[in-house]
Amino acid sequence: MFKKISSFLIIFLFAIVATAASIQDDFNSNMKDFNFINKSKNVTRFSYKMVADKFLEIYEKNPKSALGEKSLYYAAETYNNSYQRFQNSIDQAEALKYYKLLASNYKSSLSANAHLKAAEIYIQMKDIPTAQFMYENCIKKFPKSKESKIAQQQLTLLNKKYSATSQPSPRKNPQITKNDKEKTTQENIKNQDEQKSDALDYENKAPRVEIKSVKYWSNDDYTRVVIELSGKAHFYKHWLKENPEFHKPPRLFVDIYNSVINPSIPKNMDINDGLLKGLRWGIYEKYTTRVVLDIDSVNDFTVFQMENPYRIVIDVSKDNLNKVTAGETKSEPKEDKKQKSKGKVTLVEGGDKHTLASAFGLKVKTIVLDPGHGGKDPGATYNGLMEKDMNLDIALRVKQKLEKYDSALKILMTRDTDVFIPLEERTAFANKNKADIFVSIHQNASRNPDAHGIETYVLNVTKDKSALAVAAFENQASEKSISDLQGILKDIMLNSKLEESLMLANFVQKSLSSSTADRDIGVKQAPFYVLVGAKMPSILIECGFISNPHTAQLYTTEEYKNKMAEGIFNGLLKYIEHYNGK
Repeated sequence: MFKKISSFLIIFLFAIVATAASIQDDFNSNMKDFNFINKSKNVTRFSYKMVADKFLEIYEKNPKSALGEKSLYYAAETYNNSYQRFQNSIDQAEALKYYKLLASNYKSSLSANAHLKAAEIYIQMKDIPTAQFMYENCIKKFPKSKESKIAQQQLTLLNKKYSATSQPSPRKNPQITKNDKEKTTQENIKNQDEQKSDALDYENKAPRVEIKSVKYWSNDDYTRVVIELSGKAHFYKHWLKENPEFHKPPRLFVDIYNSVINPSIPKNMDINDGLLKGLRWGIYEKYTTRVVLDIDSVNDFTVFQMENPYRIVIDVSKDNLNKVTAGETKSEPKEDKKQKSKGKVTLVEGGDKHTLASAFGLKVKTIVLDPGHGGKDPGATYNGLMEKDMNLDIALRVKQKLEKYDSALKILMTRDTDVFIPLEERTAFANKNKADIFVSIHQNASRNPDAHGIETYVLNVTKDKSALAVAAFENQASEKSISDLQGILKDIMLNSKLEESLMLANFVQKSLSSSTADRDIGVKQAPFYVLVGAKMPSILIECGFISNPHTAQLYTTEEYKNKMAEGIFNGLLKYIEHYNGK
């Protein structure tokens, strides 16, 4: 037995050594390519991207290792060299992102150097306050290093050059402050004929993205801004802290590369909802549109992109629910100590751990029911049925039951007719109306006609392939978009509402399965766009498989429809009684 164990151990250790050697070989090979493209006169931007992607692949395999750290550094260097050579703003943004990731997560000389490199890029961008911050952070984090001495020298030069009487003006951006002289829309944007004749990017022949519209929804502690696009866009987001020395208010901007903006969109939109003073846009540099949100009182923000149709969604709030992680281009405001301590409150009663809401005696007063899909989006279509119709039918039945149970409850619906509602508008509707519960109702589908059962989802990241497949369909998105969303969710602290969402999901899941006698697949977690940004416990229910012929036949009967509605109603009722009391 001992000999067998020893043999297995030797094989295991050999495998580890072999894997490490393989990664080292990949790194050495990529370093040769890195040196080659920097010396060659005939390479393209695509060559730089391939080398950078390879470094990032090595980094992602083992980010905690010295080789992973080095690979991250050279990924940033590759993008930076590409920018110096081709002057493409996307490369500059990518370089900055990875330099900041390195600066935030490591404590080596490479991290110290990354502070300097990031500061240099901020200077190129004319963002002097953030450059100063990077130098100061380098000095504080690496006080005895040679990089610290360089940072001190550069900081001294910046302080001399940009005194209060010599405020720097942003590069090619006449709209960055309201007091600057603004060029007219005709000067900043080509006319329609010129846009059509010059509709491709010079370097990669990518179609230009048109910014078609800008909309927003808000209440006194939440605002969602949606920028509608004609296609997928590369963008860069950045939070700028208030800088009294230069008379700069706090603001959030999003640069949309390779874009043109519809001149009918107002250049200044007054919002004045307590969080945002307003929104404005301008041409930062050729074919880069900058959208600026002037901040009144915001503690946190999230920016993500959606597709079908393409749009960029910006959420800002007073609640400090998001944590700043490496690679994010935002400076977190001072932490609200009350909020932090509040998040630790728990109440134990009768052996059960209650949630944050119950600890503070919060009541369920407003419920938003969200019938999935609608209008031009039919959802799953099988066995002569359309998902959108089933979703609306069940939601209306649940609404009727809730109102009959308690007339004091306010029951709202994202749609009560066959109309198309974009995913981001559904959550915004719930937030604007300060809902206490958000319930999105759907029907499942599978290529396997025998698949059947009920499952309920809450918002979170996952590696479950079946859960990701469901999310991809409901999100009307590609696998790449799902990957992007998972990255976004890693930056969101979901713990407070996730706990309550899981409780709500369990109540509904058990009740619905019991009422319909359908298989209980369970409560799962997955990244659904419709749940992103919800300020209340929120769930997405897959009531059954419309693709199953037997289930589809049951769907056509009044009895089974009532059973589904009754199951959801009873699950919600258990959650409501948990908070409101019987």
